[in-house]
Amino acid sequence: MKNECYIVRDLLPSYIDQLCSEESARFIEQHIANCEKCSQLLHQMSVEFDTQEQPDISARLEQKKPFQKIAHFFNAQNKFAKFLHISFWIALIVTLGSFIYSLNVLSDFNEKQKEAQVVEQQKQDIMSKAFATLTTQANIDETALQVVFDEYSAQLQHLAVFSTKNIDDAARLQNGPTNTFPIDYSQAAIVIGENGKITEPIIPNDYDIGTVAMANDQWIVQYEYKQSYLKKVENAHQVKYYAPSNWTIFQLPFVFTIITLFILGAYLFQKRITKPVENILE
Repeated sequence: MKNECYIVRDLLPSYIDQLCSEESARFIEQHIANCEKCSQLLHQMSVEFDTQEQPDISARLEQKKPFQKIAHFFNAQNKFAKFLHISFWIALIVTLGSFIYSLNVLSDFNEKQKEAQVVEQQKQDIMSKAFATLTTQANIDETALQVVFDEYSAQLQHLAVFSTKNIDDAARLQNGPTNTFPIDYSQAAIVIGENGKITEPIIPNDYDIGTVAMANDQWIVQYEYKQSYLKKVENAHQVKYYAPSNWTIFQLPFVFTIITLFILGAYLFQKRITKPVENILE
């Protein structure tokens, strides 16, 4: 029995550390079940092992704490970097979308600008041709005036000629074709319509954009647009006086571009400051 005790006592350190084989472990357990001295020795050695090991564990835990804090910090920074990465792509998509939208707006505006130029050119042409039919004589060439009206019959409702002697504020119309409230047609020397000279009373359109007038020293020419053509005339007026600038059109994509670049810069800076920490943890 004593021989077994010697053997068991030699094996106890390995048994406590769980380093011995299964056969040796069964042998030790069977022996200490019947040997009180070896059982007490096992208990004493286990207590001493725990007492020695506990400071080592505490020391290791204390050593790990700084690294755990760094790991938590790195994980938080890594999550923030992922957030910036996702935000960058979202901002980039929004920027591209707003830029495409602005290009469409610019293209639409350019088309409206071309239409506005056509309307403005028509004003000049109608006035030039109408005044070309007027002479210093008292009689107006009705036939020539009718030709002018017929050429622009798709746009015009009435074409009238007034003598400046009968109009008090004719001077304001001498700077070129001007949108104005209609001059009373009862004062006109002649009014031309689709069917020739109009003699019956005319109720003018009180929409000032729909009437254009121009004067020289002797005559005033005034015409009204047809109702069907007023939409194009109004669009031309809006483009001429209230056209958006290129800055207005591209302001939104410019702002989103700045935001996108800011997010990208923050992301790159974030990766730069977390790289050393990542290398330490690795």
